[in-house]
Amino acid sequence: MFDYQSLSSNIEKREFIVERHFAAPRTLVFEAFTRAEHLKRWWAPRPYTIPTCTIDLRPGGIWHYSVRGPSGQEHWARSVYREIVPPEKLVYTSTFADEHANPLEGVPEHLTTITFAEEAGKTKVTACFQFSSAEALAVALDMGMQQGMNVTWDYLIEYIQELQAK
Repeated sequence: MFDYQSLSSNIEKREFIVERHFAAPRTLVFEAFTRAEHLKRWWAPRPYTIPTCTIDLRPGGIWHYSVRGPSGQEHWARSVYREIVPPEKLVYTSTFADEHANPLEGVPEHLTTITFAEEAGKTKVTACFQFSSAEALAVALDMGMQQGMNVTWDYLIEYIQELQAK
């Protein structure tokens, strides 16, 4: 479970931030963000699924996945890792892609920095999403990216509880 949630966006800085506390060890929460078998269980908003997810967890490595909707249509995305400090930090760029992990033209890329901190027996996760322009941030916010992150993190809470119950 989480006991704290925070959302903020700053158009001038071209970023938005999502923050949560999880009642789980930091190593477990970090693994939930970095292992394909875990991400496939919580990353997509229901009723969407993630049928394909590959992770090359190293600087320059690619995280490539598809999100399948209830009608069967698939959307692909890719992230390229810039920095990995287990279990403290992930930094990567993300954009929509094709099934071969080629970025789609005309779609802005954003930089994501996620930190994992131990606090009073819980894990505080802070994700900062930075965009190249205020316009790109506005498009992401209009698409519901901030709300989508919160929904998927709700699924992460459920999934972590499942893992801890095993």
